[in-house]
Amino acid sequence: MLMRMISRYWLLVPLLLLAIVVRDWVETTPETVEVEETIDMRATESDYYLEQFKTRKFDTTGNIEYEVTGQTLAHYPIDDRSEITKPSVVMHRDAIKWKIDSESGELQKNPAIFTLQGNVVVERETVNGAPIIIRTQEISILTDDNEVRTDKAIEIVSETWNLRSIGLQSSLDEGKLNLLSTVTGRYEVGKPE
Repeated sequence: MLMRMISRYWLLVPLLLLAIVVRDWVETTPETVEVEETIDMRATESDYYLEQFKTRKFDTTGNIEYEVTGQTLAHYPIDDRSEITKPSVVMHRDAIKWKIDSESGELQKNPAIFTLQGNVVVERETVNGAPIIIRTQEISILTDDNEVRTDKAIEIVSETWNLRSIGLQSSLDEGKLNLLSTVTGRYEVGKPE
């Protein structure tokens, strides 16, 4: 009876030994570890942070070229840029003041470019003329070249006329305004007296 029992389970012994060997082999085989791309924390950490700030840049004669205010400013040293919430940029030129407000913005240093985004309103004020207002969703200000650019839809509004276009380039010093494409406009002629 014992022999019958041993002969019956004799085939299970090699299977159990095989299972133990396979288990040991699986546990000792080195796992292939996939390494995820790491994030350089220096790129996401600011080296300084400002709230309710105001900064100015002066020209060589001591006159204010522009001033920037905003709710917050975070500077990132790895690419020398600043992110600004609720920025307002005021640029002073001969007898003309440009005031530009938006929801957010970014300042790159080399070259110096302000990029303002989200409900951008540009107001051009002159000493002897009516203000002109430009509305868009994004605009870039190249302060070294004194240029304003966008490739987004814009609307320009004055007292007696308005223009719409896709894209704009303007030289602040020369007073030139280039509308890039799909330009439409309306002009109201004054009433005769």
